[in-house]
Amino acid sequence: MKNKCIVGRMSIIVEASNKFLTKRIKDERLPILQNHAALFDILPEDGSKLLFNEIASTWKISKSSLSDIINKYESQGLINKCMCSEDKRSVYISLTPEAVVIKQKLQVMEREFLDIILKDFGEDEKKVFEDNIDKALKNIIKML
Repeated sequence: MKNKCIVGRMSIIVEASNKFLTKRIKDERLPILQNHAALFDILPEDGSKLLFNEIASTWKISKSSLSDIINKYESQGLINKCMCSEDKRSVYISLTPEAVVIKQKLQVMEREFLDIILKDFGEDEKKVFEDNIDKALKNIIKML
């Protein structure tokens, strides 16, 4: 482990996070795929609507892939899709109450994972870690 560069170690954390979330989703018998959890994270918990294009841009996913994913969860009753009356090309997407429950369960799972990886951190260390991650993300955004 000591020989891995920081990028390699970050990759291990991402891989572990994905495996943890996949297992927890299966354990909870949630009707979603781990790689679609971001959609539930993006959509507001209060049921307010986001434009399809806004979701695609935020998630950085192709519109065709997003359309397939939304159709899947709409057919399961987890996503509401409605056309804008003013502009027929605009589609609004929101979570159903059933999906809000899933979103809340996913948030609990994410906190569980964070608790695991920060187990031996003191409160100050946790704060510094989070602040440093935020700084790194800001630098990445500037680079892109």
